[in-house]
Amino acid sequence: MIARNKLADLWLVLAILVLLGVGLLSNFSTSHAEGSGLYHFQRQLFWIGIGSAIALTILSLPLRFFEMLAYIFYGVSVISLMLVLAIGATHKGATSWFEFGAVQIQPSEFAKVATLLALARLFAENQKDLDKLWLFAAACAMTVVPMALILVQPDLGTALIYPVMLFVLAAWAGLAPQYILLMAVPVVAVLTVWSMPLHIVMLAVLMIISFLTIRKLPWVAALTGLYLFFGTLTPKLWSRLEPHQQRRITTFLDPESDPLGAAYQLIQSKIAVGSGGVLGKGFLHGTQTQLQFLPEGHNDFIFSAFAEEWGFIGALIVVLAFFVVYYRGIAIASKCHSQFHSLVAIGVVGAIIFQALTNLLMTVGLLPVTGLPLPLVSYGGSSMLVTLAMVGLLFSAALRWREY
Repeated sequence: MIARNKLADLWLVLAILVLLGVGLLSNFSTSHAEGSGLYHFQRQLFWIGIGSAIALTILSLPLRFFEMLAYIFYGVSVISLMLVLAIGATHKGATSWFEFGAVQIQPSEFAKVATLLALARLFAENQKDLDKLWLFAAACAMTVVPMALILVQPDLGTALIYPVMLFVLAAWAGLAPQYILLMAVPVVAVLTVWSMPLHIVMLAVLMIISFLTIRKLPWVAALTGLYLFFGTLTPKLWSRLEPHQQRRITTFLDPESDPLGAAYQLIQSKIAVGSGGVLGKGFLHGTQTQLQFLPEGHNDFIFSAFAEEWGFIGALIVVLAFFVVYYRGIAIASKCHSQFHSLVAIGVVGAIIFQALTNLLMTVGLLPVTGLPLPLVSYGGSSMLVTLAMVGLLFSAALRWREY
């Protein structure tokens, strides 16, 4: 059994290394295309080195250490999110970075880990109160505070990760079904209000599910009312979005409406992915990438750049690597004896896979452009450090799965 677990974890290590390797190859290619020498490649290699050191440090420490300091980490992260709004640097309309010379730090990335640890501790130490309203309210408040501060920056893409982490952790912890539905209802209402027939069908489905799982008419009525409320509120929320955020959504729904403007990124990304064929055009031979038709080829659209040069086979390798992370992460979370360890593992998997799926679907036009990087692959210091720190937490849970 021990030998089998070690072999399984070797597959996880291999998947992480494959994703890091894909990122380095793609950053080398995009640096070559931009005529910047090895700038992105060298910087990415530097951040991988620092991130690996952080992951190994985390692995050497017991997870109890992070459980003990979880609320302190959370408090510091919230303060940093407040400070960045006051003294942070603004790039592309978002005040999201602290600048220290040539180094930029994005506190919203580090706040993800802090929020994950705080939620994991909250659920782990209150197992007897999973059906209590106060626990649900506390978890929501703990999530909404950093999320709201990030939305003010504004950074919608990063903010979306927080409710996903809450939902994954709450469901894994065993929170009462009415509270799980309470989190899901607003999302479903907002996503379906654009099609009235679908909106009505989903309302009926919600009422049936809530009645079968909760069997309490007051809760069914409350959830139905919440659904209708958010359905009515959505048009007003739409009017409050920034113009560039509205354009991302309308472009997703109709890419041909503005092929040289808001839809340009998406169209070039789809061309890059599709033109790669089965085996790709070859390393450093992707025309969309090398001729710089593909914007953000080292960051948000790095998967498109890689798929163009390495084709369907290369793209499949990336998808399979993320599947291994998902599969092994679920296995680790399932076998942990400690509830905190289990919640940390599932939270890491949820955050990484949600971000990966969002980015991959975005590059092929199945989701609006959100600005979320591809974990372990896209260029970026803060993102790389935080993702490798999460990987360190996942391996720590795997190493200490027998602890209670």
